[in-house]
Amino acid sequence: MKPFDVAIALFSIIIIVLGLFYKRLKKSAFNETLLSMLCGIALSPLIFNTLKVAEWGKTEDIMEKACRLTLSMALMATAFRIPQQYLTANKKIQVTLLLLVMPAMFLTSATIIHFMTGLDWLFSLLIGAVITPTDPVLAGTVVTGETAEKWLPQRIRDTISFESGANDGLAFPFVMLCLLLIEKPGHAWQEWLTKTLLWETGGAIALGLVLGYMFGKLLEWCIKKNFTGKPAILAFALSVGFFVLTALELIGVNSILAVFVVGLMLKKTLGEQEDIEEEEIQEMMSRLFTIPIFVFFGLILPWQQWVALGWSSVGIVVLVLLLRRLPFLLLTKPLLRGFSFKDAAFIGWFGPTGVAALFYCFYTYKKLHMEEIWIISSLVVFGSVIVHGMTAYPLLKKYGKQ
Repeated sequence: MKPFDVAIALFSIIIIVLGLFYKRLKKSAFNETLLSMLCGIALSPLIFNTLKVAEWGKTEDIMEKACRLTLSMALMATAFRIPQQYLTANKKIQVTLLLLVMPAMFLTSATIIHFMTGLDWLFSLLIGAVITPTDPVLAGTVVTGETAEKWLPQRIRDTISFESGANDGLAFPFVMLCLLLIEKPGHAWQEWLTKTLLWETGGAIALGLVLGYMFGKLLEWCIKKNFTGKPAILAFALSVGFFVLTALELIGVNSILAVFVVGLMLKKTLGEQEDIEEEEIQEMMSRLFTIPIFVFFGLILPWQQWVALGWSSVGIVVLVLLLRRLPFLLLTKPLLRGFSFKDAAFIGWFGPTGVAALFYCFYTYKKLHMEEIWIISSLVVFGSVIVHGMTAYPLLKKYGKQ
């Protein structure tokens, strides 16, 4: 039997079984993401050795492409989940999160990694940049669904959603600066300012705005002419995301950031009357992309390398999860107008590390072939999936009852 056919069959069974218990899992400490990863671990050589990833091709190539597609789906879904007026009314909050908290997360993660592993500062900074972005896939499990709608205020859900969408792409300059300092120390800053910031990042925002507006107007015109209707909008939006992800990658701009900008502009152009149901998007995304990516992640976890780290592996996870984000949300709480201490603490805790970090992990690993990037990044993602997954429902419930 072909390995690919076996994998598709098993992935489908997992999606079916988890789908049968979708609502129950939303009210459980074991969400779909966590259970998907555990299924991958069960199928891996560690336990049943059912799926042998080595037979499929280069793991880093498969995971990088799979993560990019999953991110595209998640970013488009996130963009459509955010109300049009959110950014206008909350600019200062997002400036605080993206320009103050995010760099602090980067430097704190790098510092923890440096002192816990003894890695050179540049490599520690690179791994710190890889695990900086909060993940829209995992964040979506916290801010969507009946439980979140019942207990979590809309403004908090929108804040987590927007930040998790924006900082996926905005982590790219941090990652590239570290890569350039390692690969081209003599010309790193010049190339970073001109290529990374001006073209890859600035170009992504500009092209994202233009493409989002154009696609939005095209769809709006087709709807008015009765050429299409609401049932086709979902497929249209997700296809636009995939197109932007690949087309802009070919011309060398930050396609991850561009997808989110396109999604925001597409939503704005279409208007509130053509909203895509968030539950519909999340369900489709979870079934077709999120579950397989975390099953795959569970299959390839580097257990032996983690054990070789000794107690440092536990220390890295604990310190990163506790210190990477939460303290800075509490420190900047005075700048988060309208948010209470409880609100800042909730937002500070739920900044999970997931698919975005895995994408940057394999992106940088392919360039440097440095095992520590994969070992430490996967360790933090593994810890985040377990801890944030198991605390999501209990803390949502506690927040709602206070």
